Amino acid sequence: MAVKKSNRRGQSAGKTSNRKINIPEKLGYYLSGFADGEGSFNVSLIKRGDYKYKWKVGLSFNVSQKDDTIPYLFRNTMKCGTIRYRKDGICYFEVRRVKDLVQIVIPFFRTFPLLSRNKKNVFNVFCQIVQIVDKKKHLEKEGIKEILRLRDLIRVSRKRKYSKREILKFY
Repeated sequence: MAVKKSNRRGQSAGKTSNRKINIPEKLGYYLSGFADGEGSFNVSLIKRGDYKYKWKVGLSFNVSQKDDTIPYLFRNTMKCGTIRYRKDGICYFEVRRVKDLVQIVIPFFRTFPLLSRNKKNVFNVFCQIVQIVDKKKHLEKEGIKEILRLRDLIRVSRKRKYSKREILKFY
């Protein structure tokens, strides 16, 4: 299968609409399996001076590889997200728009479930956090507290940049 590459790097791949998952089963399970091993569901809190509460909740799904075939296959299949190249030559596909996460990424992984227990657990926590942000509850103290509680369920190998206390002092 040839993967069509676009020169629209760093831009969203078309408008998002409420569309059914219409992906061939073999391709869907292949991509899901690939994401199970190489994908990431990320939740970060980014300090922003121009925000009322000084914090932005950053959500993303991404897959990266040295070869750009698979990132383009994800983007062309999901019809959303961006393709970027790091300075070291790594290519990655990333979806950050909440609307795309809600309408495309989450339904994709519900249709083609992840198999590894850890990645499945991270995905389930990620879905709960996306739902909080989609409903704009992250703009309230209780919503941020819930996001922080859920984020703690996702194990990371490094120390988080900002503590809960530092984040919550603005609410």
